Amino acid sequence: MSSSIPLQQFYPKHPATLVDLGNVLALLFIAALCYRVGLVVYRIFFHPLRAFPGPKLWAITDLPYTYTSDICGTSTHKISEFHRKYGPAVRVGPDRLALDGSIGWPEVYARRTGGNAEYEKAPRFFARGTEQAIISSPRDPHRRQRRQLGHAFSDAAMHEQEGIIVRYVHLLVDRVQEHVDSGKTLNIVQWLNFITFDIIGDMTYGESFGSLESSNYHPWVLSIFEGIRADALIRACRNYPTLGPLVEKLAGPTKGKENNDLAMMKGKVRMDLGIEPNGRRDFMSYMLKPTRDGDPGLSVIEAMSNCPLLVVAGSETTATALSGFFFYVNRTPRVKALVMNEIRNAFKDESEIDMVSTNNLEYLHATLEETLRAYPPVATTPPRVSPGAEIDGKYVPQGTVIHVSQWVTFRNPEHFLEPDSFCPERWLKNTHPLYESKFDNDNRDVFKPFSYGPRDCIGKNLAYAEMRLIVSHLLYRFDFEVLPGQDDWHATQNTYVVWEKGPLYIKFSARGR
Repeated sequence: MSSSIPLQQFYPKHPATLVDLGNVLALLFIAALCYRVGLVVYRIFFHPLRAFPGPKLWAITDLPYTYTSDICGTSTHKISEFHRKYGPAVRVGPDRLALDGSIGWPEVYARRTGGNAEYEKAPRFFARGTEQAIISSPRDPHRRQRRQLGHAFSDAAMHEQEGIIVRYVHLLVDRVQEHVDSGKTLNIVQWLNFITFDIIGDMTYGESFGSLESSNYHPWVLSIFEGIRADALIRACRNYPTLGPLVEKLAGPTKGKENNDLAMMKGKVRMDLGIEPNGRRDFMSYMLKPTRDGDPGLSVIEAMSNCPLLVVAGSETTATALSGFFFYVNRTPRVKALVMNEIRNAFKDESEIDMVSTNNLEYLHATLEETLRAYPPVATTPPRVSPGAEIDGKYVPQGTVIHVSQWVTFRNPEHFLEPDSFCPERWLKNTHPLYESKFDNDNRDVFKPFSYGPRDCIGKNLAYAEMRLIVSHLLYRFDFEVLPGQDDWHATQNTYVVWEKGPLYIKFSARGR
């Protein structure tokens, strides 16, 4: 009879192993849960930003801000709601503040004196490849570049370039006339992009993008628009340092990267032509020209990094403002009649319309200002990072990201009477016959459509000159009507720093006598 085999020998020698593994996993889960709960408690009750009011969920995690800002583009309207509810300084992330311009402009964006550290631009906000450019460079390189580039935007330089601008304005007028003759409507957003990109392309690279000639977008310009959303998604990834690089790597080259590479190629071609090809100066001429002291101008990488930024900043934003002008002026018949009459009564002939003469059109200027208030091309200024300083009487630790939204500030009833109405009269001098005293208490100090301080928009005078010339030529020659059914054109737009505009269809007609 065979001996029996003990069943125990088939059992694991350490029967508690699986149980121990389960315990370890449970402990890890509990530890992670405790950490997250502790982090939530810390961020709400002990974090240095706890003194700033705001929605608790947004204080706990950056997900709501990232989603509304970079994914669905609704953060501008959301933060407007928060300012109305919580006040001028709102916490919108664990390490993120949204400030009304009444606080943000003087305390964050203004020039810092007395040796106080500057609020640098948030590095994660900008696309890779722009580190050497004026828009995102540190303080000292920025100052040097701004001094060099400033000559390109001087009054003398602008008048030197006036002939270039006027040539494209005349070409736009001719194209509009073709639509009038054929009875066709046109998408004014598209055509304003055509002219502003053609102008800035010529002024930057010495040649236009040919959009007005071809009645179509240059492929690179079209790619720039496609890259706006892609760059927003990349910014969302950068808010999570452990995840962002992996996502960027898996996604491969982005539109922003492709655009930057194309810009570098175009810049290289222009640089090979020398400082002043054919005796004509453009932006590249000013960037490469040695200083009065004999020092070299911008480096090759600085010049080529600045070119695409000048193209985008000097075109899309101006086209956006002009699109807003036609939309809001058409919605306000009183304003439409006044601005048309001023332009048509100021000139006996189109040949009299130039930079100097249009600068004297007070009601036109007021209407452009009101457009920039109602529809600022850059809805939210690129954010800054706190060096560790007080804001609104409360300490803001180093590394806190700070946002100021022009659109939110300009629509705040604390600053402007009837903020949702389109009233150019608020910008007229109080001696002007059309000025209305009810706007006496408007807080015009918060009106900074081109940002503020030492890093404000270097090309704002060029933008005003272009807008005055384009509007004056078009409204001197044509009447216009925005086609019905587009009343929500602005209200339905999302923002990814700039507005995501849909088409705006307009019918121009021969000027009524």
